[in-house]
Amino acid sequence: ELKALKESWESNTKEMKKKLEVKRLDKIQAVAKNTDKSAQERLKREINNSHIQEVVKAVKQMNEKQSRHQQVLEAKQSTCLGKIKEKERQLQKEAFAEYESKMKTISAEVQDSVKNCMKVCYPLEADTAKREALGAASEGDQRPCGNLVTPETLRYATEVVKEDVIMDEEATDAQDSRL
Repeated sequence: ELKALKESWESNTKEMKKKLEVKRLDKIQAVAKNTDKSAQERLKREINNSHIQEVVKAVKQMNEKQSRHQQVLEAKQSTCLGKIKEKERQLQKEAFAEYESKMKTISAEVQDSVKNCMKVCYPLEADTAKREALGAASEGDQRPCGNLVTPETLRYATEVVKEDVIMDEEATDAQDSRL
């Protein structure tokens, strides 16, 4: 919009200068019909001086008008930019709140998933001591998950998930401090 305003102002200035130039030339031609050379020169100077004064005055008025329009436009753009920044802050807060909410529930979700996997892979896990006494190694081959998930790997996976959650919380805290 600012560019269009400047282009419009420039074209209006050129047009106004052309009109004033035509007016000046008409006056000079009218004076040329006068037979007195000294009077012609004096009138030409007066016409040229008045022409210069008219052009300067008209350009000043147009500059002032263009300046007012530019200030109004800049104010509108500033207001719009403020609204955009406020909307950005609001969306960031909402996204961060959603992230915080999910980070608080992820530990419980992982634990539930691990428990569900344990139920499928180790249906008798509640009675661990009894299984060890009866030779759990031979029963382990009949599990749907095979020997891939052992109590040790399960504990390790749970610890890794907890460490990841802690690291994510630290990253979140660091991000909060930057905001």
